[in-house]
Amino acid sequence: EGEMQLPAGALSVFLDGDFVGRSSVDNVSPGEKFDLYLGIDENVKVKREQLEKKTDDTLIGGLPSPTVRVTTTNRIKVENYKTKNISVYIFESMPVSEDDQIKVKIVSVKPEPKEKDWERRKGVWRWAFDLKPREKTEIVYTFTVEYPRNTRVEGL
Repeated sequence: EGEMQLPAGALSVFLDGDFVGRSSVDNVSPGEKFDLYLGIDENVKVKREQLEKKTDDTLIGGLPSPTVRVTTTNRIKVENYKTKNISVYIFESMPVSEDDQIKVKIVSVKPEPKEKDWERRKGVWRWAFDLKPREKTEIVYTFTVEYPRNTRVEGL
């Protein structure tokens, strides 16, 4: 936020004094806030992995269940290899059903996000936390999606 107009154009990005790439900016009015992509910081590691995916379509008396339940557990690990404290924001899309026949249930989330449906974006959850140098943290969540056997569900 400055007192002068920032004209649109290309710019060079430096991180801790080292050139890391190029970016660009649109016109920015005095006092206007703006986002600027600075590239990837290799000293902060973020890894998302699926820990478990289980499909339950149990037979009942020799007949297939009328519904299928898929349970998924994911983990997001964040590690700070920098020599200073950092602030971290994690955004994750949680499944949302827009069909009455498809039921979504969030079974567990640790830690709880700071915000669910971030900025009114349905299913987007946001975590915010600080990490000290060499500190690690993780987010683990489990959800189930239950739907009629004869229904095809995309994205599972």
